[in-house]
Amino acid sequence: MKRFIILSIITFTFTKSFAQYNDFPVRNFDITNINLEQLKFGIKISPAISWINVTHDDAIAGGATMKFGIGITSDYEINELLSAILDINYKSAGGYMADSRSLNNVNTKDYFKVNYQLVEVPLGLKINTPVVNKYNYYLKGGVTTGFVLSANEKMYEATSSKVYKSYDTLTDLTYPTVVGYFAGIGSRYNITKNLKLFVEVNYKNAVASISNGENYISDGIHPYTEPIYIIPATMEFSFGVQF
Repeated sequence: MKRFIILSIITFTFTKSFAQYNDFPVRNFDITNINLEQLKFGIKISPAISWINVTHDDAIAGGATMKFGIGITSDYEINELLSAILDINYKSAGGYMADSRSLNNVNTKDYFKVNYQLVEVPLGLKINTPVVNKYNYYLKGGVTTGFVLSANEKMYEATSSKVYKSYDTLTDLTYPTVVGYFAGIGSRYNITKNLKLFVEVNYKNAVASISNGENYISDGIHPYTEPIYIIPATMEFSFGVQF
């Protein structure tokens, strides 16, 4: 229910904002008015630092881990300073945490890793500076929706880095979607009018738990007596080409 409310608010906000800056109602929008020359596509790779925030009486968050992603970008230039952006990314997220299973077991390390694979769709706006000596800079931000493809926990041996136990948490312990927001800064080198290189840094954070916390109480693996809330976050460093 909470996820439905969040998605409804986001949809309403974008629709309302668009209507305020359009001389005509949204229902009369003519797709033939879109200038395809203002629509740019790109590809990128995104190494990332990822971590999780945990709310629970028997679990704590640990350190960050390195993750990786790739993506397709689209950029519609509304004018010289403002663009609408929509991306499709395949990425991994997660981080380290600990609970009584790992802290009280001499066979395992204190912390174990939770991992998520997602298809992510960021939607937002980009504010661009003018091009000077083929360079320009930009700020970007908006909302993200992620569709979870896989989820697991990996516990490691105390004396080595080998996996001691692995649990699949996708089916019953993880929500299929996650909603969040992002904010970033970037720089672009304009080789030609239609070919550009870019580098950017984006901070991304979920606004709702990716874990189906209630099911952790009765799954038979976790010794929890209350729901657990896991909020993933990442700092992404992207490198790409726009054409």
